[in-house]
Amino acid sequence: MQFIDLEKQYELYQSDIQHRMDQVLAHGKFINGPEIQELEEKFAGYVHRQYAIGCASGTDALFMALLALDIGHGDEVITTPFTWISSAEVISLVGATPRFVDIQPDTFNIDPAQIEPAINSNTKAILPVDLFGQMADYERINQIAEKHNLAVIEDAAQSFGAQQNKQPARSQGDIACTSFFPAKPLGCYGDGGCCFTDDDTLAQRLRAIRNHGGEQRHHHTRVGLNGRLDTMQAAILLAKWPYFDQEITAGARIGARYNELLQDVCTVPYLKPQNTSVFAQYTIRCSDRDGLKDH
Repeated sequence: MQFIDLEKQYELYQSDIQHRMDQVLAHGKFINGPEIQELEEKFAGYVHRQYAIGCASGTDALFMALLALDIGHGDEVITTPFTWISSAEVISLVGATPRFVDIQPDTFNIDPAQIEPAINSNTKAILPVDLFGQMADYERINQIAEKHNLAVIEDAAQSFGAQQNKQPARSQGDIACTSFFPAKPLGCYGDGGCCFTDDDTLAQRLRAIRNHGGEQRHHHTRVGLNGRLDTMQAAILLAKWPYFDQEITAGARIGARYNELLQDVCTVPYLKPQNTSVFAQYTIRCSDRDGLKDH
């Protein structure tokens, strides 16, 4: 059973996708082509942020965010252990230490009540993860961060299109990050990601970091990486973009139907009243998980 049927999706949008890809092949600007700026402008408006900075993957987006915030050796970043490895991996890659706190048992997202006791003099940021399609409790997380003067990096790899109190995912924190891995709510046909921020300085740093730390050719002001989003992947995302809202609506309808039919036989996903979910994964709990899987 496929969570996202990419073959069927391609059949539906094939002419749009092919048209966009043909345009890239015709103009030949495979790196930093015009589709990159077009995509960034559309996405920034969608999430109500000043800047969107496309990059090579969701992992690179998180890595770039930490670099832009000058987090490194001796620093600690509070995050959740119940996530894909990227969330903690990038913290170690910049030389900092991931400080794990547990999750809420209903949403599987980081528990804000456990964040504050984990803060110490080395803590520089909080990195919540929006797991399975709904956002973490940013109202409480942002209050804690403001109280202790900490940065917040939103890992929204699984929540692109979701909302909290009618505010979109990627609108939280100093920098928000997402992924366009093919199986994500909005996926390209390879790796891709994006960072979002309202801060002029952070946006400038992120653009430099994704291009080897250079703000102009052969002038490298920071240590960066080759983290650019491919023009072809941006073109594919632009082709899918007009259909994204209707896919979110369909996912919510199907998720509600699953809940209705499964609620008496297993624990179905809990959605907080202030949240919507894009159901990046529909995750159930049952008393005999391994037995059900084998069956």
